[in-house]
Amino acid sequence: MAVSLSTPDLHQTFLDCFDGAATALNDLDEKPLLVDMILPLPPRLRLYMYNLVGGVGTKRDFEYKAVLRLRGHPVGEYRSFDHSGGRLALLVAYRADLDVFVMWDASLHPRFKNGGNIQVRTDTVMTAAATGYADQERRLSSGLIETVMACTSSELEKTLVQRIEQMGGTSVTG
Repeated sequence: MAVSLSTPDLHQTFLDCFDGAATALNDLDEKPLLVDMILPLPPRLRLYMYNLVGGVGTKRDFEYKAVLRLRGHPVGEYRSFDHSGGRLALLVAYRADLDVFVMWDASLHPRFKNGGNIQVRTDTVMTAAATGYADQERRLSSGLIETVMACTSSELEKTLVQRIEQMGGTSVTG
C-alpha cells in the first residue's frame, strides 16, 4: 500500500537527494517551495511537488497521477505555474514506496485546474523503479509533445539537469 507523504516530507525527500547542494528558502510546508541550488545545478527553482497516486490495483491501473492543489485556491479554479523572479517552475511528483520521482514540463502547462491531475503511464513508473530512469512522450491537448521523465532518488540530480535542458534551458540559468 502506498504511503502519502506530507508536503514538508515530500520537500525534504527532494532536498535530501542533493547532498546539501539544495537549500529551501521558505518553510517546507509551503507550496511552491523556493529552492536555491549550487552550480552546476539549476540555481533557482520554484518546486511544485505532489504525491504520485493511483497505478496498479486502482480503477485506472494503467496510469499514476499527481493531483494539483494549492493551498487557498478554490477547487476547480484555474491557476498558472509561477515562473517569475528568475525561478524555473518545476512540476514533480513522488511515489515513496517505489522511490520514484516524476517530472513534467511545467512550461507546457500554462493553466491547470486546482484539484485537476496530470498523468504518467504505469509502465514508465515501474521501469524507472526497476532501472533508475524511464521517460515517455505524451501528446497534449495543445498538440505539443511532452516528455515525462521518471527516476529514482539516485538518478534525480542527473534527471533534473536533463529536464531543464529538455525544457529549453540549461543547467546553469540565472
